[in-house]
Amino acid sequence: SADSGRCLHTLAGQGERRESAVHSAVFSPDGDLVVTTCLDTARIWSTSSGERLHMLKGHRDAVCKATFSFDGALVLTASRDLTARVWSTKSGECLCILAGHGDTVFMAAFSPDNALVITASSDLTAKIWNVGSGECLRTLTGHRNR
Repeated sequence: SADSGRCLHTLAGQGERRESAVHSAVFSPDGDLVVTTCLDTARIWSTSSGERLHMLKGHRDAVCKATFSFDGALVLTASRDLTARVWSTKSGECLCILAGHGDTVFMAAFSPDNALVITASSDLTAKIWNVGSGECLRTLTGHRNR
């Protein structure tokens, strides 16, 4: 706890293999949940019990990052498999696959109203997506490797 400095829970069992690392971890807006990523999965955990609630399976390569929507109802994952995915926090179901980048998607974030997602990729683009339809609305170009 913040008061005692004592560890409340160790969220064990992230990776199926001993050598798998946890790539990211983030709290939900209300602090009741945590999402962690590694290898080709993400997991949603209860902060009060330390219990794993959902395993988010579907990516075909490492999950680089995950984040919650501002209302906590959705989780967004970014992966080396060139996609981002939107998941239901409640059911763990994949609601939408955002495909269209030409290289690893390292980052993804929700807009404040949760209607849009932005993704950033090593293909030198960022893309803005409609969460409801999965449609790419804009591709932002102009970054260069120098």
